[in-house]
Amino acid sequence: MDHRPASTRTRRLLIWLGTFAVIGMISGASWLMINGTLPLSIFGRGSIPTAEQCPSSTQQPVVPERVRISVFNTTNAAGLAHEVADELRDRSFRVAEVDNDYFADTGFAGIIRVGDRGLRQAYTLQQHIPGTMVDVDERDDYSVDLILGSEFSVLDMEEAGDLEMVPGQLRCSTD
Repeated sequence: MDHRPASTRTRRLLIWLGTFAVIGMISGASWLMINGTLPLSIFGRGSIPTAEQCPSSTQQPVVPERVRISVFNTTNAAGLAHEVADELRDRSFRVAEVDNDYFADTGFAGIIRVGDRGLRQAYTLQQHIPGTMVDVDERDDYSVDLILGSEFSVLDMEEAGDLEMVPGQLRCSTD
């Protein structure tokens, strides 16, 4: 028999119930975010680019040795960023960083994120990786981020093979 007053027992019961309710809500929200049902872009590095933001100037390609790339995997495929980084190194690109990243919507092949100064580098990388889109951000250097999405296929990249680099325009959307 418990000799505590009823109000103390009730208070303890409410504290335990409240604690389990909060843990349940956090767990549920986390699960919804992990499986993509609850997209929260405040945690992501941005959104999928649109054609309106795309530079319209013709870009001259540069030699791959002049392109410094950070490769980020946003998928559940383990080792994808390292596999792509190795392929890029084989093509003489300079890989600076390889890591995982969170992106709210991964329904894309790849996004090349770059500042205004690195548009030529982005164009060069885009020729080697079919299906990628370019997103121009506020950075003030020549660095390039390659963000791999769930539609990315290493086979598409390998099929691109050796390319004849000619001037052209950036692709900034899937349209």
